[in-house]
Amino acid sequence: MSVNEIIVCVLLVIGVSGFAVTSLGLLLSDDLYDQIHFLAPGSLIGAVAIPAAVLVHDGFSQAGVKAILIAILLFISNPVLSHATARAGRVRRKRQLPPAADEDIPFAEEQR
Repeated sequence: MSVNEIIVCVLLVIGVSGFAVTSLGLLLSDDLYDQIHFLAPGSLIGAVAIPAAVLVHDGFSQAGVKAILIAILLFISNPVLSHATARAGRVRRKRQLPPAADEDIPFAEEQR
């Protein structure tokens, strides 16, 4: 095996491991908000390692450029989709979009 093949294999193992952690986290957590947090390893680690493996293997060919564009799309869309999902979950649970006037929302420091 050449050095490039070893690097590609290591990057693919790292990327697939990120998606495996995401999948296990989604299966094992019960709360919607916990599940949203488990989306990060797949969208960050996997979205960097797998396109990097494509770039090492193919260089800046058509496949390499497409891999970079997909990684950028995942980086941009994951925080937006996570926020939208959390907001939709709150609306479904509370039956209202903004907090009510009498609703007490504790800050993170006050919850400790």
